[in-house]
Amino acid sequence: MQYEIRYTPEANIGLAKLERSEPKAFQKALRFIEELREHPKTGTGHPEPLK
Repeated sequence: MQYEIRYTPEANIGLAKLERSEPKAFQKALRFIEELREHPKTGTGHPEPLK
């Protein structure tokens, strides 16, 4: 099961800026986002539930 990730307008702007200024960091961010979509409770970065 894959989860849906919704982006705020601010997040889209931030990702676009990151893509232009730091392409390697942008690719890393995309990998993290994809990982969160597939496994939101485990994986790199140790995501925690919102409090």
